[in-house]
Amino acid sequence: MTTTSLGTWLVVIVATATACAGGRPAQPRALVLITLDTTRADRLPIYGYGSLQAPALERLAGEGVVFDRTTSVAPLTLTAHTSLLTGLYPFHHGVRDNADHPLDVATPTLATILHERGFRTAAFVGSVVLAPDRGLARGFDVYDDGALAGVRPPRRRPGNEVVDHALEWLAANGRSRFFLWIHLYDAHAPQRPPEDLRRTYGDSYVGGVAFEDAQIGRMLYALDRSHLRGTTAVIVAGDHGESLGDHGENEHGIFVYESALHVPLIVSTPGVRVGRTHELTSLVDVAPTVMDLFGIRRLRTDGLSLAGVLAGRELADRPIYAESLYALRFGWSPLRAVRDERYKYIDAPRPELYDLENDPFETYDLSATRPDLVATMRAQLIRGFGKDVARANNVDELSFELRERLGALGYTSGPRTAGAGPGHDPKDEIRAYNTRQGLLR
Repeated sequence: MTTTSLGTWLVVIVATATACAGGRPAQPRALVLITLDTTRADRLPIYGYGSLQAPALERLAGEGVVFDRTTSVAPLTLTAHTSLLTGLYPFHHGVRDNADHPLDVATPTLATILHERGFRTAAFVGSVVLAPDRGLARGFDVYDDGALAGVRPPRRRPGNEVVDHALEWLAANGRSRFFLWIHLYDAHAPQRPPEDLRRTYGDSYVGGVAFEDAQIGRMLYALDRSHLRGTTAVIVAGDHGESLGDHGENEHGIFVYESALHVPLIVSTPGVRVGRTHELTSLVDVAPTVMDLFGIRRLRTDGLSLAGVLAGRELADRPIYAESLYALRFGWSPLRAVRDERYKYIDAPRPELYDLENDPFETYDLSATRPDLVATMRAQLIRGFGKDVARANNVDELSFELRERLGALGYTSGPRTAGAGPGHDPKDEIRAYNTRQGLLR
């Protein structure tokens, strides 16, 4: 080991020891945030899935804290990422589906907050759903969606290309305080993993997740090689899951069941108490956690800082909220959900109630046998998260280019599905929706 390398690791060891003695993680110097699009937690080995090898995620799990029960706010990319980067639920930040108006310029994000404090900031995204005009580019010195001068960006690009660009930026900026966001889209349908992964797993979805893991491994190797890993916080989070046929939904966007909402979350930061936690968490907790880790006065958010959990403390009990307003585009009822430590209530024309402790796959609807609990949780939903939902934006208000971009990725907008009027339960329309999505593929 060289003198420089030895000195670097001594600094890391001292910082880690000091942090552990103080009962909380040390303040990191930089942040790498990696978001995994369409990645459900129960398809990862760190959550018990045995049919996939994911060494990079398993390494991170051994260097940080794995959150066992993290819930997305919505099964849609733009809505979920907006909540992750602002700490706000959709009804507060206003971006309630992928075709909604961009985030209001007055709303702070992690990028604007860290940039104001002198961080170099860069984002490398894998899909036009997160294109610069969708509202999340503010605060980034570089926001790379694959566009070239005078050429429209690709609708999507593979994770190796995303990470290639991110590594180039890191090599030039890694000695500064930095915030680097990497968005990987390879698990999103239609998945196109390399042929060797397709053959290995015999499943395009699992192959796509394996390819994401390989790209995470490349980033961790670059941090190691540059002697940045010991002073850099690395957070990996899924934006939402994928139904994969559960409850009749082939992909995602309509339903708010666990297959589409339960997402991975790993936080690895200097001085962290390595382990895992069963605390109930949400994507809105990521932004206040980052601000706490970097010693930044927290803005008002809907989330809670998880810095205490990283040091082994417990969170206060609170309800967790999720929604999907996407069905409004087809004239169907929106879906909203609230869950506590054990139960989950889905507000729909035919309400649903599940005991997630004993029925994690939401097989047995208890609403008919527990009307008292349905009433209690519905009241909790209204009291804590409002009674009404805002109208989804009219597709006619969107540019032709945006409609084309989203449609090419399977995010369709108007006209309404024939025969479906306002208030129709999405459960009654999902078969026709799957057929429509299949035709669009």
